[in-house]
Amino acid sequence: MSSAVAGSFLKGLLMGLKAAWPLWVLIALIVLGKLAWRAYEMQRLARSGLDDIDRMDGKVFEKYLEAVFRKRGYKVLRTRYVGDYGADLVIEKDGLKTVVQAKRHKGKVGVKAVQEVVASKGYYDCDRAMVVTNSIYTDQARELAKANGVELWDRDDLIRELLAADAKHALQAEVQIPAVNTAGQPNHEDKAVCAVCGKAVSEKVKAYCLTHTERFKGQIYCYEHQKTIT
Repeated sequence: MSSAVAGSFLKGLLMGLKAAWPLWVLIALIVLGKLAWRAYEMQRLARSGLDDIDRMDGKVFEKYLEAVFRKRGYKVLRTRYVGDYGADLVIEKDGLKTVVQAKRHKGKVGVKAVQEVVASKGYYDCDRAMVVTNSIYTDQARELAKANGVELWDRDDLIRELLAADAKHALQAEVQIPAVNTAGQPNHEDKAVCAVCGKAVSEKVKAYCLTHTERFKGQIYCYEHQKTIT
């Protein structure tokens, strides 16, 4: 008797599933559609963020990368604004130091960038070296990087970083994207100035002074007047 009941139950269950399969297909299509739209929207936002990166000048691009690496859990040190020996950032995580050269570029990045970062790796006593660009690399640059163990990031890698950071919005508060004037060039108003002579200084100089508060006490100085501060 119990086996007959069980058989009837299974038969009824199968008939119910068979009758409801169009509904399950519809639900699956809705879920897949939402996932596909989410992926498309994130990719669109990431490419929009990359357009912002293309508008940056070299100094703002360095600041952007500093924010990216900090969000990845790295300690970040920006190098001196002159005589940086081919490095823009020195990042550290899990006891490993990496020297980074930032190349905001319109054309292909060649072997020179790789050569410079290889040289700076020894100068800054780092374990690794990498070059990051908003563009792409020549085949020769990729071959030289592979031979010297240099990590290369290109446009596709930056898109992945934007996606990982929930597109561009997670970095907006940390990186000020320069406004673009009618000629399509970044505006450079309201530049920081030296506290002594009033000379305009670059964003990298400003960041260098403000990250060395024990020496500069929160003030900004040009290269010449930095020498007078002990």
